[in-house]
Amino acid sequence: MSTHKPKQDPRITRTHQLLQDALLDLIRERGFDKLTVQQIAERATLNRATFYLHYRDKHDLLQQGMDEVLQQLVNNIRSQTESERVDFRKDKPHPTFTRMFEHIQQHSKYYQVILAEQKIPHFMTRMTEVLSDFASEGISAVESESEAYHLTVPKEMAVRYAASAFLGVIIWWLEQDMPYSPKYMAANLMKLVIKGPYLNSPFQ
Repeated sequence: MSTHKPKQDPRITRTHQLLQDALLDLIRERGFDKLTVQQIAERATLNRATFYLHYRDKHDLLQQGMDEVLQQLVNNIRSQTESERVDFRKDKPHPTFTRMFEHIQQHSKYYQVILAEQKIPHFMTRMTEVLSDFASEGISAVESESEAYHLTVPKEMAVRYAASAFLGVIIWWLEQDMPYSPKYMAANLMKLVIKGPYLNSPFQ
């Protein structure tokens, strides 16, 4: 039995995109709380009836957009193959890190508005959870790949530290209008997490 999902009607896809784009533009201009469905529909060049065919209200529109973007982020992180097994003794960025930044760059307007500018709490919480899972799997991979790496703090603390660092760096990158490439960001974030910010740390 086939497990492929039927393709969505291109007209529905276009309508969803128009409404999501309108939502982002209006959030940037006015903030989410002051928006009305009528304003969103008008900006998308649609009518209210069309809006309600697809979403219950503006909160549903926002929620579905967040779910879709975060699911794409998870898919990018989890699309690792056996040939991409990480070697932390090298300074090359791991493809998983690179794909994470490529995804954020591809959806930069969304992340700039929802994460960097508005810092919508629910999105920040959900993204922290995604990054925590990513960090936890990465720490487990490091420990299994090399006996030279041992945590000096409880794993839960290390995971939360790494996830918070990832989120902070991502927000900074977006706020600066992404001055560095995804590959550069991936390489240096990985270096920071594994080796720290100093070339020869006086604390080691």
